[in-house]
Amino acid sequence: MPNFIKHIAFKVEDVEKERAFYENVFGYKHVNTVRRKGKNGDHISHHLTDGYMDLTLIHYEQSDSDEADFAGPAPCIHHIGMEVEDLDAFIAQIKENGGEILTAPGHLPVKFRSPNGPVAEVVPMDRWEKKTLAAGVHGEVLE
Repeated sequence: MPNFIKHIAFKVEDVEKERAFYENVFGYKHVNTVRRKGKNGDHISHHLTDGYMDLTLIHYEQSDSDEADFAGPAPCIHHIGMEVEDLDAFIAQIKENGGEILTAPGHLPVKFRSPNGPVAEVVPMDRWEKKTLAAGVHGEVLE
């Protein structure tokens, strides 16, 4: 199955808690931690991977820096979605690890909020593959 998401960054307040959440619930592995200093604000980034995508958890030392404020003042991102084999098991793991389920029972996608971070979603395997094929994403790219 093709994987179109290669990197996504979450702006978070507690990097260690978020890292533990994604390692425990989804099995992400820590790749490295980078501290950056610069005119746009100092920040620390934890890079995690599932083997296909880079998931970066970023904490800004100064919340009023230009870069920290790109996506707003609070922990955020638009969202990221993940396909899972056992949806009910993941819903249970999300709750057990401090996540909050945001959608009504039985509704897809299952949106959740991680302990200190943004909204994400889980769906059954192949949900997006079918949708992208139907939309012609695998066809010829013209631009």
